[in-house]
Amino acid sequence: MATATDLKSGLAYDMEGTGTPVVLLHGMTFDRRTWQPIVEELDGSVTSIAPDLPGHGGSTGRPTRLEDVAERIHHLLKSLAVERPVVVGHSMGAAVAGVYAATYPTRGMVLVDQATEVLPFARMLHQIAPMLRGPGFHQVWPNIENSLGLDRIPEPTRTRVFDAHKVEQDVVLGYWDEALTTDPSELQARIDASTAGIRVPCLAVFGRAATDGERERLRRMPDVQIEEWTGDGHFVHLVDPGRFTTRLRTFIDHCTRAI
Repeated sequence: MATATDLKSGLAYDMEGTGTPVVLLHGMTFDRRTWQPIVEELDGSVTSIAPDLPGHGGSTGRPTRLEDVAERIHHLLKSLAVERPVVVGHSMGAAVAGVYAATYPTRGMVLVDQATEVLPFARMLHQIAPMLRGPGFHQVWPNIENSLGLDRIPEPTRTRVFDAHKVEQDVVLGYWDEALTTDPSELQARIDASTAGIRVPCLAVFGRAATDGERERLRRMPDVQIEEWTGDGHFVHLVDPGRFTTRLRTFIDHCTRAI
């Protein structure tokens, strides 16, 4: 495995394997180490690139707009001579993956327990915004974290995930700034307009039953596959890395055939 920091993008990353390029984007308050169980399962069969997002792990910079994060990832991939990756994102990383797929040449997109419907979440954030922005943050955050199902991740993976976990109020507020300062309906309309341009295959894997709104928006894409692994929780890809990686391999093959 090659580990380095790209000077132009400021992103620290791990790179391993050969073949189809697959970019692995972690969720907020975690870092690239959460993808290690999947990288190990892939066993070099693809070229996996797992960067730390700005404000996380070894990457420089503070939280920024998702469009800017996608641009920095694109700069990283250009420096590595990587073209048309499959972009895989978990949680906030899935939102970045969606922006990337809507903006840059991509083979396919995988969304892990996060879809393009943000309206209910944005409305919830607006309700608790005063606490998030003040000293009440540390009262609210445990409730959010308890809903993620971290306890469902088996050991030793769970310990590795917690080792990659760091909660900083300014990082959370930085990444949620657009959702906190934009009318939720306007934000949803903006996302709908952006994702309307995604024409590549999409796989969405949920650790719960997807909502009607999530299914409806996903099915607007021309080539979408939806998996619901009910009971696995927000970290569905880490509850059974072997199962997830098998599904990912099949999807990568599908993207290759679709070119």
